[in-house]
Order: sequence, then C-alpha cells, then structure tokens
Amino acid sequence: MPERSFRTNLDRYLRKEDTFLARQLHRCVPLQGYAYRNSEAKRRTDRIIAFPMAACALPLIAILAIAKKLEDGGSCFYTQQRLDQHREPIDVVKIRCMRPDADQNMGANLHNAVRFGEDKDPRNTRLGSFMRKFELEELPQLLWVWKNLSLVEIRSAPQYVFDHLHRMCPDWADEWEEYYFSGRPGIFSLNSAVNRKRKDDTRRYHLDALYARKASLGLDLFVLYRTVVRMIDKLL
Repeated sequence: MPERSFRTNLDRYLRKEDTFLARQLHRCVPLQGYAYRNSEAKRRTDRIIAFPMAACALPLIAILAIAKKLEDGGSCFYTQQRLDQHREPIDVVKIRCMRPDADQNMGANLHNAVRFGEDKDPRNTRLGSFMRKFELEELPQLLWVWKNLSLVEIRSAPQYVFDHLHRMCPDWADEWEEYYFSGRPGIFSLNSAVNRKRKDDTRRYHLDALYARKASLGLDLFVLYRTVVRMIDKLL
C-alpha cells in the first residue's frame, strides 16, 4: 500500500502544471501544443533521450533477432509502412513476432489485436508473444528517431488504421487525422502510456487529442515515466 500511494502521489505531481518541476521545465522550453510539437527544442530533446536508449537496446535487438531466426527460420525483421506528417509512407522496422506470411490480411491484424490483445494473438510465435507482452519488437524504432519519427507523439499508424477509423468512427476520424498530421508521429504516446485498452478507438481519440493540445516537455517526460511504470508492472 505505501508503494502504491507513493506512486499515485508521484503520478499526480508529474501530471500537474503548477508544480516546481513543471515550472522549471516550462522555463526551459516555454512552448505548448502545436508550437512545441513542431519545435527544434522537441526534436533535440527526442534525440538526446533516444540516443542512450538506442545504444542500450542494440545488444538486446541483436539477441532477439538471432533468437527469432533460430525459432522458425523466417526473417528476423518486419517492415511496415506508416504515414508520416506529410501523409507520405515511411518504412518502420520491427522484430518479427508472427509466423511467416501471417501479416497478409491487414483487416485480420486489427481484428485479432482487438479481440485477443497483441501479446495473445494466435498468429504470434512463442518468442513473439513474449516480445509483444513487453513491446520489445518495437526497439528498432528507436533508431528511426534520427530519421522521421518522434520519441513521444501520437503513435505512428499504417493506412489501414485510418481506414478503420473512418469506417467505425466517422464522427471524429477527420479531427483525429488533423491532430495526427499536425506533428511528427512517434513511438511512445500518451495513449499507450496510460490507456489499458489501447485499441479502444474512442479512448485513443481523446488521449491523442489531449496530447495534441497540451504537448510540452513536461508531458513528454510524463509519458516516458508512465511507459517505464507500465513495463515494471508487467514484470511484477
């Protein structure tokens, strides 16, 4: 109980905008929302934080890639096209979690992810389920922060996600697209950090919209903190 209370209080402290820490961070980068999302300060901060993370991740990426090759003889990595800030496709590399050729039906991908949860998708291999539980397949994306991804932003998405939202949530799909394309898509997001049901479209919309409006250095650090807490909770 004391540990839970401490974490709750820390969480509340980091979320507030009127604390000593929040004021100091705002003094360092006094930008918010669209201005912050497209600022050089955010770009520099993303790269400064991503560099040591990527350096530490490289040995683990190599080990997981070799283990994946030994598991089923298929390719170690999987390239998926996502849409960038300019609506252009970009190639994002992940460690392959599924059996070979399991990704041919994009509609089935989305259906299975929602129905079973990504780590319990029946198309995953045994190693793939483990990687997805702790999101280790995403580690190679840290290297893409030097190219066309942000470290923290609205999470980068493939075209079929846009098609799905327009089909299932036409009332706000256009507004979500506007938020998405008004910044450089990222790896970690407010939605993935705090939403236990990340595939819940309505909840995702509200959290992505909140980030788009309130983005700041303090909010980015909060997202990274909550991501670490979420990974620790999965280990316990």
